[in-house]
This record gives sequence, structure tokens and C-alpha cells, in this order.
Amino acid sequence: MLDTIAINLQRDDYTIHAPERFTPHVGALTNPLFGDGGIVKCYYNPTKAEKAQGYLPRITVFKKPFGGYASAVWMKIEFSAPKLIFGNNFEELNGNEDFYSVLKALLEGLKRMGIETTFDALSNAKVNAIHYSKNILLDRDMPCYLFIQTLQKLDITAKLDLNQTDFRNGGQMAKYHASTFEIAIYDKVKDLEQASKYGAGRGAETDYDCQHNLFANQKTLEVLRLEVRLKSRKLKSLLKTLGVRRDMTLKELFCASLSRAVLMHYWEEITKGLYVLNIDTGSCEKLIDNIRAHFPKKRPNTILALMGFVQTCQQTGIRGAKLLLGLNNSQFYRLKADVKKLEQDTKSPRFAMLGAVKKQLKEFIPLTKQDIVNEDLLKTYKA
Repeated sequence: MLDTIAINLQRDDYTIHAPERFTPHVGALTNPLFGDGGIVKCYYNPTKAEKAQGYLPRITVFKKPFGGYASAVWMKIEFSAPKLIFGNNFEELNGNEDFYSVLKALLEGLKRMGIETTFDALSNAKVNAIHYSKNILLDRDMPCYLFIQTLQKLDITAKLDLNQTDFRNGGQMAKYHASTFEIAIYDKVKDLEQASKYGAGRGAETDYDCQHNLFANQKTLEVLRLEVRLKSRKLKSLLKTLGVRRDMTLKELFCASLSRAVLMHYWEEITKGLYVLNIDTGSCEKLIDNIRAHFPKKRPNTILALMGFVQTCQQTGIRGAKLLLGLNNSQFYRLKADVKKLEQDTKSPRFAMLGAVKKQLKEFIPLTKQDIVNEDLLKTYKA
């Protein structure tokens, strides 16, 4: 499904009836002396009193000079599609069928904020950023944090051309960041608990006001959140990779099949390296037998090198093993290729969980609040 969307409206596509609600006053954009010659921004972040009446988007109006007195003015509207409909983003939209309902709710929200626009303007608006996501139910015997902690052992940053990795809240959230996109994997229920207890700064999202009491006095299942947050530039290149042709408009990108394709693509990339954790290192004898079965001609010194690499990978992760052992690229890639052949046929419980996650991504069935609080329904989501 999808969650947060940021779209741009051109100046002729909207009318602001309450300019005083912006900071600074939107009228300042008409003053040629306002600003320092760069981009000028006027923000409208809904107040708590306004949010108490229902979820509202965040608005920014930009003015960008082009030299002399020429300038462009446009409005960025950022909103969570499921929060517009449900008041939370645990429940998921029913794909393309909800497009009209989302735009209707967005129009009503903008009207409350003193902003007038049209259905067609929103539908054809250029997408600035979009977050494709899926909430996945897990068995209580395999909590989210075990999988998220496993991710710390993988070389995901280098593989996906990311430049920052962040593990937070005791291993309950993994975030991989680049300049044009971000992947977030986290315990959705624990994230809400952290934000409710310590504030939004401790959470993975920016707006929790509408769902703090969503599960008050209710026992919930484990909910793993997979979210791919894409800026338009990255999305354009990703669509080419996926072999998909789409215009960069809201009506074209508001698509369940596209969301599924994006999430499946990154899930496959993320889990490729998990094979190294599915090798039995319980005893030296078992590991040596495994290596000799796959590489009968290997010499004792190369067997020892492979054993050391496997053990180090399982303790510190693939990237950690390369750094600790001081391997050059040639040595590293040769050992990685050998390790891949050692993966066991019998899958551990952690790998069974991966199968359950992949199954739900393939089926792409929208979750409801009842699914999350009713344990009897969990059996339908198991692999």
C-alpha cells in the first residue's frame, strides 16, 4: 500500500483564503524585498486544536526567484493517505479503489485549512515524494526485534548504495538512508508506544497525534512495518529498473500493484545476504564436513580461512567481517561466493519468518484494525 505522499500544486491550481495561518504570512511572498534572494518558504503545520478535529496535511508554499523580478510560486502538500481515511496508518487502504475517497478527504481537509483547489488539480499534481509501505503480521513466537537485529549483520548499505544506517530503540527499528530514498523497517506497535511515552522524536514517523490511543487496553499482534520512502528522482530511476512506465502524477503513482512491486524489489535485495546466518556453526566438525562436502579439493589452510570468515560474519555481519579480517575486494568476494554454497537446506525459525513476510507481500491484503487485535486471524497470514 502507500502512506505519506508529497505533491506540488502550481500557483494557478489553488487559492489561499487564510494566509495569516502560515508562518511567515503568505502575503510576504508578494514582497520583492522579502527573503535573501533564495527560495522563500511559508509553512502551515496544523495546531493541536485543529488536529483534534481530524487529521490534516502539512503545507509549504515556496517562492523561487529566477533573476530580476521573475519568480515561481508553488504549494507542497504532504499527507498520510491512510490517516486521512482511518485516522491511523495501521489500517491499510484497499489499493486503487480508495483513490477517490482519499482525494475527497484531502479536499475537505484543505478546505478546513482555508485552501481551495479541485479534484483534477490534486489528481494530476506532480509527486514530490511517496512512501510505499506494508504492515505485516508476525507470530508472537518470532517478534519483530529478532529480525531487525538480524539486519544489523548484513551489508545492506553498500549493496543498495546507501550512505547511512541507523538502528534505534534497542533494535526495534532499522533505517537505511540515502539522499534520494530511505528504507525503514520497524516494530510498528513498539514505535507507537515509544512515541506515546517519550514523544514523536523517538519514533519513525512525524505525526502520532491521531493514533496515540488506537490500541488502548487491547493486546495486539506483532506488526512489522516495511516502508520505502522515495523522492521523485529516485522513483523515476526505480521505475525504469522495474520496467514500469508511469507519469509522475498522483493518479498514476497511487497504485497497489506498483507499491507491491517496489516493496518486493527491496525486500529481495535486503534478504539476499541472510544466507550467511543459515549455516550451522554449532561445532567445528559440522562446519568442516559442510565445507568439504561442497569443496572436496580445498586445502586445510583455505578451509580454515572459510571457517573463520563464516564465524566472523555470524558474529559481526558481512561488512564487519571484511573490516575485521582486513580483506581486499578480491578476497572478500571470493569468500562470499563460497559461503553462499554452504547455506543449509533446513531453515531456522528466523527464516520461516522471512517466508511469512514474503507471503504477505505477495498477497498484499490490506490489514484492518481487527486483524491486528484478533489473534484468531493470525493463522491466515502464516506461511
